[in-house]
Amino acid sequence: MSVSGKIVHFDSNKGFGFVAPDEGGADVFIHINDLDIDEDLLKPGALVEFEIEETDRGAKATDVVIVQEAPAGGYDERSERRRDDHRHDRRSDKPKRARGGQGSLDSASFTEEITELLLDASGTLTAAQILEIRQAFTDFAFDRGWVLD
Repeated sequence: MSVSGKIVHFDSNKGFGFVAPDEGGADVFIHINDLDIDEDLLKPGALVEFEIEETDRGAKATDVVIVQEAPAGGYDERSERRRDDHRHDRRSDKPKRARGGQGSLDSASFTEEITELLLDASGTLTAAQILEIRQAFTDFAFDRGWVLD
């Protein structure tokens, strides 16, 4: 079954990134070796259709087709994620309350920074491990008021 989504990150030097399914849920790992398209089209903001394959290392996108190229003026993942955010606690259906103080980040910015750190820290982490660690860090920071939603 084909899934629609948007490229949210792709590192052409490392050959992988993530695509966010339109129906929500965890971002899906995408690797250039699993694709038969021009790597230059894998820019954040590009609309795609893809299949999700479950592997022993987590979910990954396959059979990716570019439906619409990324906007020419660029794509701001942070503002896009804030707009799409449902403002619900990750552990319940209760709306979150902003508890952050001075220097707090919004959850999309924090998540993006954690993702970059994890990608740079180890080439051996699987997509599933990155998503699990990223969620744990985000929950930890939110519970302490370091991150706003």
